[in-house]
Amino acid sequence: MSGKEEASSFFTGFFVGALIGAASALLLAPQSGEETRTQIRERGIELKEKAEETYGEALKKLEATTEDIRKKTEEISVKVDQAIAQGKQEITKITKKGKDEQAEEVIGEVTEELTEA
Repeated sequence: MSGKEEASSFFTGFFVGALIGAASALLLAPQSGEETRTQIRERGIELKEKAEETYGEALKKLEATTEDIRKKTEEISVKVDQAIAQGKQEITKITKKGKDEQAEEVIGEVTEELTEA
């Protein structure tokens, strides 16, 4: 499960639980309508503050994770670039060696023909 999915699931569960708790409190509370409205208002404010705090914490974790991924991606990119450069150097060496061997072979053949002639 990705970080976004986990955060989404958490917030969904958080709000569903809060709604169930608020509904239970309303149904089971032996108090006047004014007291109930005041209590609902106060709990709504508390829930909003908790939700904002939880969102802030989740956002900080997401930013930290994003930064870690960015750094690791950069490190991997550097390693890949180095490996490509090393591979190119090896190919160049092999190609040059092959050309040198071919040149030596041709020179040997020409020298042999000249000595026979």
